Amino acid sequence: MSFGQGISMSLLQLAHAWLIFARDGDVIPLSFQKVTEKPVGQQIISAKTAAQMRTMVESVVSPQGTAAQAQVAGYRVGGKTGTAQKVINGRYSQTHYVGNFVGIAPMSNPRFVIAVMIDDPSGPFHTGGAVAAPTFAALAANALRAANVPPDSTVTDIIIPEHPLEESN
Repeated sequence: MSFGQGISMSLLQLAHAWLIFARDGDVIPLSFQKVTEKPVGQQIISAKTAAQMRTMVESVVSPQGTAAQAQVAGYRVGGKTGTAQKVINGRYSQTHYVGNFVGIAPMSNPRFVIAVMIDDPSGPFHTGGAVAAPTFAALAANALRAANVPPDSTVTDIIIPEHPLEESN
């Protein structure tokens, strides 16, 4: 499907889907209740395919990617941006958007899947890379440090273009 605005899912469903990439191709059931036994995963795609996807989505947060603002100093992260026009009175709006970013951290040994959605962002930018990626970066940095996850990158200088890219989706 080349145009994703016709697809609808919750932020929780999006994050759950990304577990497949973070967990080497298997997925575990979600629960809002505390579970005492370790959940059993179901293999959805091969571990090789999941690793290839992680490599691809890591390029999204590079300085040339659509989510350079998702970079986290000292850690390799990756993810995907999304931008959708909101439907108002049965039509796609030209002024109201939803920007999102979903990502994995750290890429070398995934520990977190974080999904961020900004509903109707204000300001000069409205894309997921410009409005949701920075929130992902802040959440990922705090989560990684709070969980004492050792850095997996020697890169400590975040390189963000002077004018962040506006993706076209």
